[in-house]
Amino acid sequence: MFLKWLTWMITGLLITVPLTAAQANSDWIEHGWKHIQENNIDSAISIWQRGVNTLDNKQLLGSLGSFASLPNALAMLKRAGRNEKAFIIRQPHSGNWRYRLLTAQAIEKNIETRQIRMAALKASLAIKGKLLANEALKFKNSGTGNARPKQTVAKRTPAAVNEEQLIMALDPETFTINSFEVKGNKRISTDIILMSLKDYYGSEKTDSDLKNIRRQVIDTHNLSRIYNIKVKKPILIAEDTVLITITE
Repeated sequence: MFLKWLTWMITGLLITVPLTAAQANSDWIEHGWKHIQENNIDSAISIWQRGVNTLDNKQLLGSLGSFASLPNALAMLKRAGRNEKAFIIRQPHSGNWRYRLLTAQAIEKNIETRQIRMAALKASLAIKGKLLANEALKFKNSGTGNARPKQTVAKRTPAAVNEEQLIMALDPETFTINSFEVKGNKRISTDIILMSLKDYYGSEKTDSDLKNIRRQVIDTHNLSRIYNIKVKKPILIAEDTVLITITE
């Protein structure tokens, strides 16, 4: 009788012993995908945010896109697929949400090796540039993904640039371009300008893209023998709209 009672107690303990952090975290991406299949989008994003919050701060997450629109983010999520360990979190940006599509699969620190290893994923998502990565710390917050995290200003401290920092492609502040607003053009049509900028639509755009857009607008005028113009550096006037101001 005592042995039966002892066996029952041990079995009960084995059943109720809580999982370690690593075990509990091992299936959070798959758990979120099950909610996606049931169309519980908020639940999935909350699960994924909690999962990110448990990761080591230094773990690299591949950046697959940044979207102002949740439907666009979900469409790209499904293109990437659960086998690529793809997931979505959301972060506050200019009073709205920005949806980040990430992958938790093993990420090479060397940026060139990363492009080779993840070439198939890049092709499926039509990523033409380099696939960038960030440490998990950038994507953490104290909530579940439904409430905007409090904004804090980090103290800057001097730090030596080491080899690891040089080979890690840390994603700069990025944004999505879904539309352009052109002002001031008189001698060349807006449609021609927009056609010349067709390669600049999409996600993961940076300040460098804005500079290239300005150069492209000038070049488009020059091709039409219009030289004496000024183009201000394009600026974001909405979550995904870029304003181009031209003085002819």
